[in-house]
Amino acid sequence: MPRSLVMRLSTLALVILLATGCDTSVKENVEPSATSSSSPASTPSVAEPPPPPPADLNISDLQAALRCAPGAKSGPCRVLAKMASCATWNASVPSGDGRWLGRASVVEADKTSEVFVGLRLRSVPLSDVGPGQLPIRLALVELPKSEEAAYGNAERAIRAYERGDIPPRASPTLDYLKRREEWPDAPVVRTQGGQILAIHQGGAYFCEGPKRTVLAVQLPDTGRSSGTGTYAELWATTW
Repeated sequence: MPRSLVMRLSTLALVILLATGCDTSVKENVEPSATSSSSPASTPSVAEPPPPPPADLNISDLQAALRCAPGAKSGPCRVLAKMASCATWNASVPSGDGRWLGRASVVEADKTSEVFVGLRLRSVPLSDVGPGQLPIRLALVELPKSEEAAYGNAERAIRAYERGDIPPRASPTLDYLKRREEWPDAPVVRTQGGQILAIHQGGAYFCEGPKRTVLAVQLPDTGRSSGTGTYAELWATTW
């Protein structure tokens, strides 16, 4: 074979070898990079299980502490007697923001006073509630005597509801409940027996009474079985 031809073939083989070597080095550099960029599949988070439901209101202990007579017709004993046979309250309103008006007996030590109270129910998104909680907030408040027109007309409005009537549209009491903005909203759960429990102070328990009234007992932080607390019956004003 002529020497010039051998040299040309050798040169061509060297070019092919170099080209092949370059391709191999590129693949070796790229492949590890692609492998390192892949991440392991993420593990889905597990939702926190809801806690067990709390116990119902201990009505018999409160009746004993307050020395309630059978068939009591007034005061806190009247509310407790109704709660002993009340129905489950669905705790929902079409508008998502409901108000109630009622009377309450406030027991402090050996003193009992009668006041007017308001209740607000507000719907909240599921993302705003904790495990086991209902998508609502509840607030039970005493009507301040400083709101003279609202306080002075509360009894008239309640008597209308008791008769099955509708209070005057211009009622200062209903207007106050509607325009009040500050409410101490509390998260809500259901008890073992289906009562509504607002997690505020020592707990506020709610159920449905006769003629779709709402019965409520707000207990203090301490001395829950002493009889101290607020005992209320309320009528819906807006829903």
